[in-house]
Amino acid sequence: MYSFGSIVLTRFPFTDLSGSKVRPALVISRNNASRADIVLAFITSQLPVSGPDALEIEPSPANGLKVKSAVRFDKVATLETGIVVGKLGDAEAPFLKTAAFVFHGVFGFSAP
Repeated sequence: MYSFGSIVLTRFPFTDLSGSKVRPALVISRNNASRADIVLAFITSQLPVSGPDALEIEPSPANGLKVKSAVRFDKVATLETGIVVGKLGDAEAPFLKTAAFVFHGVFGFSAP
């Protein structure tokens, strides 16, 4: 099962729902063993990403990314776990700590 902070490869829908593309995504939901769906944030390698809604992430053996990328917290989807192709790795704890501030800012919540 995929846990919070996992980086997975999955079919991610276009925002206009005209199609989808297989790409990496960050699992941002918790307690995923008890759910059929997971909540994911889109990861792009198209840099630079402008605006406050993205956070760059460096590739590492731990996270499985091949190139410097950005997690787009303004592009989130809830998908069935069955369409996940596989797990690439796990985002490192320092990245997730910084990401919490970006994520909460996108959705108007105060920081944890």
